[in-house]
Amino acid sequence: MTASMAFYADGNTVIRLNQYDTARPPILTLDGEGHTLAVSAFARVRVADHLAFARELSAACAEYVKALETYAVALADSEKARDAAS
Repeated sequence: MTASMAFYADGNTVIRLNQYDTARPPILTLDGEGHTLAVSAFARVRVADHLAFARELSAACAEYVKALETYAVALADSEKARDAAS
């Protein structure tokens, strides 16, 4: 089975990490207006697999931040160039 999902974050999106010490696994949630994304570990999947996923997700998020920063700089530069040409 394949699936696709989009989560559009805005200034009102809240990111929460719910921790329960060692009583149960943590839950990461992104709450937006009218939608929520939750990431959590389920007992039917090995903890090692969850850790591998979380590390991959963390690395991808770090790369996303870098790419977004590059985009923001390019956008600002193009706006400056447009203003200078006006």
